[in-house]
Amino acid sequence: MKSVQDFSPAAFRAAYEERGLTQADVAKAIGVTVNTVGRWVRGKGAPSTRLFAMLVAELRVPRSRMLLPLAPDADLVVLRTRAGLRQEDVAEHLGVQASDVSEMEMGTGRVRDNWPAVLADLYGVPLDLLVKAAEVTEKRWRAGFDAKRRQTP
Repeated sequence: MKSVQDFSPAAFRAAYEERGLTQADVAKAIGVTVNTVGRWVRGKGAPSTRLFAMLVAELRVPRSRMLLPLAPDADLVVLRTRAGLRQEDVAEHLGVQASDVSEMEMGTGRVRDNWPAVLADLYGVPLDLLVKAAEVTEKRWRAGFDAKRRQTP
């Protein structure tokens, strides 16, 4: 399961401390160990999309509050994880298999014509931002593909 890539440890800590909670309180509330919460606070990891959604609900803060500012080179995975969604959730909304979403996020599958508006709405981002993230995803795949091809004699 993918972790939320642009999770902000400092914002997370501020959110639970403002509520008067400890790391142990947060851990118990969402069913993880205190060590796990401690790793997140130290920036040594980040919650999965499922656990992130639980944190947002438990701390009663907007998702955006516990995220770093969106990077200009954000890809489709970043948008999905920021929205607290799993590939299976996206697939269900699109009426496709999770493997179709996985391929789209790897850049090996195309974004079908009717998907951008649905995805922008689902991820809570403007359509132009979603289109840019799809372009970033495809460019990263292309760069990796070209690099592998140059290495092959």
